[in-house]
Amino acid sequence: MKKLLATVMLVVTFFTLSAVTASAAVTNNTVKVGLRYGSSVMESANLENAQGSGYAFGYFDGSRQFVPMGYTDVTTITMTPDVWGGITVTVTGTSQVVYTCMDSTLGVMPQDPGGDPITWFKGYRYRGGFEYTCSNGGLQVVNVVGLEDYVKGVIPHEMNGNWPLEALKAQAVCARTFACRSTKHASYGFDVCATIDCQVYNGVSTSTPLSDQAVNETAGQCIRYNGQLIEAVYHSSDGGATEDGAKVWGGDTPYLKGKTDPYEAQTTIPNYNYTVTYTPTELTWVLQNSGYSIGSVVDVYVAERSALGNVTKVVFVDDTGKSLTVTGQACSNAFYSTTLNKNVASLRFTISGGSGGGGFSVNGSSSLQSLTGASVISGKGTLSSLQEGTHSAVTSSGTVTLSASGASGSSGGSQFVITGTGNGHNVGMSQYGAKAMAELGYTYVDILNFYYTGVTIG
Repeated sequence: MKKLLATVMLVVTFFTLSAVTASAAVTNNTVKVGLRYGSSVMESANLENAQGSGYAFGYFDGSRQFVPMGYTDVTTITMTPDVWGGITVTVTGTSQVVYTCMDSTLGVMPQDPGGDPITWFKGYRYRGGFEYTCSNGGLQVVNVVGLEDYVKGVIPHEMNGNWPLEALKAQAVCARTFACRSTKHASYGFDVCATIDCQVYNGVSTSTPLSDQAVNETAGQCIRYNGQLIEAVYHSSDGGATEDGAKVWGGDTPYLKGKTDPYEAQTTIPNYNYTVTYTPTELTWVLQNSGYSIGSVVDVYVAERSALGNVTKVVFVDDTGKSLTVTGQACSNAFYSTTLNKNVASLRFTISGGSGGGGFSVNGSSSLQSLTGASVISGKGTLSSLQEGTHSAVTSSGTVTLSASGASGSSGGSQFVITGTGNGHNVGMSQYGAKAMAELGYTYVDILNFYYTGVTIG
């Protein structure tokens, strides 16, 4: 139960803080985690010291050390940007000012004589301090926290906190490596965000004894290739094989090499197999609203697979004969729609209801990809080439309208059915694969060395 504020003693301090520009990349084993930024900045932000005696106010220096400038024993406070570009701190629910910062950035550190202050923010408990910056008419909120405490807040959101210890250790090393390497949000002045755009993080609220143990027993360990931190990407399940990073995102990354995965099949994976159905109208809407230039979709098929069986190229065809080709991760992302609540979960799938890329059938076996230069024989035996105008024919895709430049009309099917296995981009560590390997007695080092090629852990 959160504590309610009763009688408090106030310490009001007016001070102009030196402008401190936060640099991205973990410094002194301290991570800056963006909780609210960009379009999600807050008009005001509340904090509640869950078990301490108030707060210190000041700033975080270039080494991410907190420099205190004032104090209050109030345990429930609200930060609000003022009209002069500074930040005012009040007792939550009142207009009573406890601190005024005349700078656009304010650091706040919970105080706890017992040594382990934990602060409530937006329904979650956090260790470390907070940094508030005036931005876009509101407040950007950043949690400034020790690296290991950050990892403890990530693990149970990215992997079940009660999974086998060695799997959790592998996840901890991946999460730590990701944070230490990340410069994704440098322009905002922090290292990582708290969402799936980086790694999901909600403080210490959901950690488990086992997930904390995994972090403690791998403390400081990261994954490196030739001495450099790797991009430690991971996914839920690969469906039977991981994939080269180059085939999914482009660029040759030597430690992100695909391989057949024999382990996933040896554990239980919810929703491992999936089926999703799109009508031509739905697929047209999804593509157009995703910014693709295409007309009404009449056909879609897998045009290319990797040697490991993962989809690397998908072709969409519209009613003018125009084709749209997507590659890499777009092979699944192109189907994604929050509005329709539909998505293709992995890169291991098949499509039925389309032509399969076979073009126009000839004598029921061979096919033509284009009608350019083609001739037809009428029922009376008259031979003529396809010129201007339209012609109807029955093809491998159904009834279409033919022209010299291609085909338009319906693929013949009222829907496209996509079936597949796995969940994710198929690159790097499979989390369910890690679980399976741990259940089989493999260590976290074994797991990481399997999913990342030529790396060292330590």
